[in-house]
Amino acid sequence: MTTRTRSDRRRLAVSAVIGHLVVIAGAALLREPTLWFAVGLMVPGLCLCVGTAAVLRKAVGRPGSAAKDLDERELLLRNRAHYAAFQGICVLMLVDLVYGLYAAGRPDSGSLLSSMTAALFVFGTSLPALWLAWRLPDDDPEDFEGVAPG
Repeated sequence: MTTRTRSDRRRLAVSAVIGHLVVIAGAALLREPTLWFAVGLMVPGLCLCVGTAAVLRKAVGRPGSAAKDLDERELLLRNRAHYAAFQGICVLMLVDLVYGLYAAGRPDSGSLLSSMTAALFVFGTSLPALWLAWRLPDDDPEDFEGVAPG
């Protein structure tokens, strides 16, 4: 699947976010009466978010690479993506704090909070690729003239 257009990357980004939200919903329901339902939500949600995040990381290309391999424009894009992801992770940690305060009075509060923290952590690690997928312009078709599709 070629993901050189912004609309393709945005579709993948939306799929990844949906997968992450399903995992977060499963983590919120991970307690005794709804345990198996939560696990049933989390497994396909995790497959969706991790699978699409892996495709997205490949689709956004070089701005996800090491600094020595990037030009100035790509460095700027990578730094912007990481700064936006840092802000997003701060928001996710506030969500985790609020959930922790909610879960504190429940039985098994430690397992509830750890599952939510893990779900939010996985979401946070994909934020730079999601940001780049949403913001990168379409590739220039002239860059790919004479190149066989991979």
